[in-house]
Amino acid sequence: MMIKPWFRKLSAFVLTLLLSLTLFSLPAHAFLNLDYIHLLETNECNDCDLQGVDLSGKDLYGSALIGADLSGADLSDALLIEAKLEGATLVGAKLSGAELSAVTLSHADLTGADLSYAILYNALMDEATLSGAILTNADVESAILSDANLSDAIAPAANFNRAILSGADLSGADFSSASMREARFSGATFTGANFADADLFRARMPNDTIYNGDVTQFVAVQ
Repeated sequence: MMIKPWFRKLSAFVLTLLLSLTLFSLPAHAFLNLDYIHLLETNECNDCDLQGVDLSGKDLYGSALIGADLSGADLSDALLIEAKLEGATLVGAKLSGAELSAVTLSHADLTGADLSYAILYNALMDEATLSGAILTNADVESAILSDANLSDAIAPAANFNRAILSGADLSGADFSSASMREARFSGATFTGANFADADLFRARMPNDTIYNGDVTQFVAVQ
């Protein structure tokens, strides 16, 4: 039996319409990029484009994300212990409550990232950029932040005990009520930094002396 041309065209139109409605009705997370899928399947995605993806609460223990672009990504409460993020871009990323112990973030860009309540114990963050980052109540104990840029960082009540901040730029940062016992600041820049009520017991100052109760000589706020 011959199908009339007009009926064939109508059927194609209806099929296209139904397909379009189905696609538009799918939730946003259904449109996942291939890099995101690759990461979840292999726990590795070096140099990938993961901008704005939702990885909140994900188990990414030991994941390899070297050079990946995670700008604006949601990694809050994610498990990133021993993850490798050297040179990664995390500008404006959400990392609040994330578990980042022993993570490698050398040369990473975390400008404006939210790291409040994050655990960065023993993290390697040398030469990382954390300008304007939020580190409120973060645990950064024993982390290595040599030559890192923490200018204008917001870190009240954070734990920097025994952290190494040698050569770091701390200008304009807020460390009020932070615990910074035995932290090393040799060669660091304190200009305009706020250390009000911070605990600096036996911290090594920018001039390599042990803290003596005064940070104003380094142009910092006591």
